Amino acid sequence: MSCLPYLIFKVAWLSGSTIGITSAEGAATMNDPRHLVGNYLTVAMDLLAIGLAVVLPRPISHRLPAWLVLVPAWGATGLLAPIVLGLPVGLLVQLVTGTDVPVGSGDGLAGWVFVIIYGGFGVLGCCLAVLVLLHAMDRWRHIFTSGPRPPRPAVSAICAVPLLGYGLALLIWAITGPEAGGPAGFESPTQRTVLAITGLLVVIGYATPLARGFVARHPRWAVGATWAGCSVATLSGPTFVALSHDGIVRIPLLIAAVVSAVAGLLYSIALLRVTRSRPLQTRFRQSAPRS
Repeated sequence: MSCLPYLIFKVAWLSGSTIGITSAEGAATMNDPRHLVGNYLTVAMDLLAIGLAVVLPRPISHRLPAWLVLVPAWGATGLLAPIVLGLPVGLLVQLVTGTDVPVGSGDGLAGWVFVIIYGGFGVLGCCLAVLVLLHAMDRWRHIFTSGPRPPRPAVSAICAVPLLGYGLALLIWAITGPEAGGPAGFESPTQRTVLAITGLLVVIGYATPLARGFVARHPRWAVGATWAGCSVATLSGPTFVALSHDGIVRIPLLIAAVVSAVAGLLYSIALLRVTRSRPLQTRFRQSAPRS
């Protein structure tokens, strides 16, 4: 149900409707190639999320290839986690600071559209998080028992500067706004809070596998933090580029988006390889003759 408001708006806009659009400029923007392609892609992604939500609670999900479950779930986490965590905090900050609540998205949309769409995103993200977590804890329980292992030191060192630098840049942009090279149109307290939460998730995703004490004490929390942080690190940069107001992409943001996406994907693959090798190592130790 949480997907329906988003689907209704997107299908209406693709059909030429101006529902929720407050200006002629906003209506024209919805028909430019960038928004048309984006709307078609996001409708497809929303339908994919619906399919994932339908399949995961059923026994057939355990017979699906792991990648068919993990890739969509990983992508959904990277796109929705900043909204799920940042939107409630951001609205609270906006309310406390006295800014009008809500504000539009900067594309000629009414404020209530912002609430309906991103509120639906938040509910969808929470539902998918619960479904994916329950499925993963049942199917790959050994990972949640031991927690994530750090990748090779060389990989950690290579990814440190781009990922930590990207996280720091997001925190700076959350304070300074677009003037310092951040995403165009991210000006309200709510939007800046989403930037800050995104930066924190990126830093946490990188650091958690390296914090062995925390992983040993809280393996389940460590898995969740690593999963969310790595997916956000990989996908948030390109997302901010796509969402930049009027298609204005500043050079610092473009560089950060490309570098963080590559580093986030590399770090994620390295963690996955370490995780996949663990069961084989465990079986080898158990089958080895004892003296």
